[in-house]
Amino acid sequence: MRLVHGSGTLSANDKNLEKRFTPKLIEKSIQSQVALLKKALQVLKKGQEMVYSTCSILDCENEEVIKQVIKTGKAQIVPITFEGKETLPLLPSKIEGTLCVLPTKQYEGFFVAKIRKEI
Repeated sequence: MRLVHGSGTLSANDKNLEKRFTPKLIEKSIQSQVALLKKALQVLKKGQEMVYSTCSILDCENEEVIKQVIKTGKAQIVPITFEGKETLPLLPSKIEGTLCVLPTKQYEGFFVAKIRKEI
């Protein structure tokens, strides 16, 4: 059995990174994430919220997945706010209210969005 990892679980120190971090890997991750997010929205009740998070900083695995799934109007982004947010090393996000944390010595890079089902 071969394990398939998403981009956020790959190590920059991996000597085989170029062989593992491929467009095919990213596309498989995107397809899985879209399917999982769609299924989660199906079982979520109207008015309930969920968190979508990945250990990736690639917008194709984050913002683009969310845009693809919520474009139906059945869900919306709930802005993430908390005390101390301004101290996080954030990368720009294409969706207001979401967080994309820059990898540093203190943090691994990751993405977080809060989503509310509307219909």
